Amino acid sequence: MKMKNVMIAICLSVVFMACKKENGSVAAGEEVLAVETGSTAAWKGYLETGYFNSGTIALEAEDFLLKGEEITGGEISIPISSIVVTNDLPADKKLELTHHLQSADFFNLALYPQVVYTVRSAQKTAAVDPKGNNYLIKGDFKLLGKSLPLDIPAKIAISATDVEIVSNFTFDRTKWGMTYASDVNLPAADKIKNEIEVDIDLKAIRF
Repeated sequence: MKMKNVMIAICLSVVFMACKKENGSVAAGEEVLAVETGSTAAWKGYLETGYFNSGTIALEAEDFLLKGEEITGGEISIPISSIVVTNDLPADKKLELTHHLQSADFFNLALYPQVVYTVRSAQKTAAVDPKGNNYLIKGDFKLLGKSLPLDIPAKIAISATDVEIVSNFTFDRTKWGMTYASDVNLPAADKIKNEIEVDIDLKAIRF
């Protein structure tokens, strides 16, 4: 099965490269990377009391481009249907929470089945920060149909065989119109913090 996945990734990489060369959109020295299937991101959403819900969501990346030590483009699609709740809850409560997150109160799966992060660039920073981040990824985050710039600090390791991206960041959901339970007048036990915490560990294969 693992060999089969590798062969699929190789074929996809070749197809992406061929298509982009035909379109003239791959610059000299750029290479197209095949992102490992099954990649996920972990997330946490907090109440003002400190209680949090947590889970994972799938990452489906396309057209990642690398030139030297810089990622020059790419797109990460995040299917809302793939939300998984990892809280220590009874199965029916997990399902209830999952459906609520997919409802119009939050991600609105029916109207917006995908969240998309489009990478514009990822360049080395002048110094490594206290969390070990050595790159700044610049891009646009599209949520609930609204696209806004979102820059993400990351630890990126580039080897002869792959590129690994590890990032921990937060984003303010209300900027994209996700305002459920954000009223400042709500009691702490009912008010959800505006910031959603995200952990990404993604690997792209070089060929």
